[in-house]
Amino acid sequence: MNALRRLIALLVFLLLAPGFMEAAASPSGIEQAKSALEVARAAYRQAGAFRETFEFVLELPDGRRESKKQEYGAGKDGGAFLAIFSGGREVMRFVAREGRMTGTQVNVDGRYAEVSYQRDFADALRRIGGEQAQLTAPPAVVAAQGGDFQAFVEALRLGVLAPLEITGFQPAASQTEPAFVELQAANGQILLGLDPASHRLREIRIELGEGKQQVRATGRYTFNPGDPGDALKRPDLAGRTAAPNLAALEAGAYPLDQPAPKLALRSFDGGTVNPGDLQGSVVVLDFWATWCVPCWTALQHTAELAAWAKTSGLPVKVFAVDTLESTKDAEEQRRLVAEFLRAKKLDLPVLLDQGNEAFSAFHNPGLPSLVIIGRDGRLARYHSGLLKDMVPTVRDEVLELLK
Repeated sequence: MNALRRLIALLVFLLLAPGFMEAAASPSGIEQAKSALEVARAAYRQAGAFRETFEFVLELPDGRRESKKQEYGAGKDGGAFLAIFSGGREVMRFVAREGRMTGTQVNVDGRYAEVSYQRDFADALRRIGGEQAQLTAPPAVVAAQGGDFQAFVEALRLGVLAPLEITGFQPAASQTEPAFVELQAANGQILLGLDPASHRLREIRIELGEGKQQVRATGRYTFNPGDPGDALKRPDLAGRTAAPNLAALEAGAYPLDQPAPKLALRSFDGGTVNPGDLQGSVVVLDFWATWCVPCWTALQHTAELAAWAKTSGLPVKVFAVDTLESTKDAEEQRRLVAEFLRAKKLDLPVLLDQGNEAFSAFHNPGLPSLVIIGRDGRLARYHSGLLKDMVPTVRDEVLELLK
């Protein structure tokens, strides 16, 4: 699950160098951009069956670069699929046809997720767990299935960008160069290149976040007309048990009821804490990293939980465990986290997982994720992704565990 959750956490960080959208928006430019997007939507709507590949390179704040890929498409009978790849192998696949969508992922044997499907891939993906896992239907599939203009633009948010505003248009410099549509969100911005001949998506550059925590990338689209063929074939589900969504799928694979790992982590003030050795208290661990944009939202809720735990008078401990950083030692990691917390105006207890020992010991829970240890020192609850209604949900679980 480590590779998968990191992938889901990273898929939302497509960025370009700062300043690519400094030009002021003009009314005529905005209208041109809207018209170009509408033409792009129509091009996919009229394309018939197809498959498209989206390949992109992510540049992390520490300079690392990672290549990722998505493949997706739509068939003649209303079926559609989405496959996500990392490190050259498929880590997650969704196939939707004949009244149901199934979702499978690497390292989760014996189970799969399933929801009903009525020829609306975006809706089924949301219900199978897209909101919590930051998954969104590809714009091409949304348009091909009759999604309106707003739905097409919504799909460009990649599951994590705030609502988008169309801000400008850059005409094609030549008959072979793309025209660019500019879109702005409260937490990022997009430069979308449209092919001058087909009018479909050709490249994308997105900026998300701010300061030293920005993650940058560029991506390209390759369109192939014709039926997707075997891509719409379901994986072998014989002997597997269905789960109602991705959260349940991953939770079912997490080793609950086992003793929590016991290992000392450096606290932010220089001391040490062993989360697995705090028996008598319920311990909430939020695994996060400075480069993980979905983690930023989760941390705000974790800070609220930590404040509640501190004032409740109950035996509850809440820690944000910073992990999967590329810093050379704990002191460099502490400085990085301190700068991050100041920039985000966050105040909560932080533990430093230098060398990712705790992440591995806690069974690679993913980013962001929550692991709750019961008073008996055993793994009691697990949540992956951005948990809906996180504060009341976790608070109720903690109170239940305290009974």
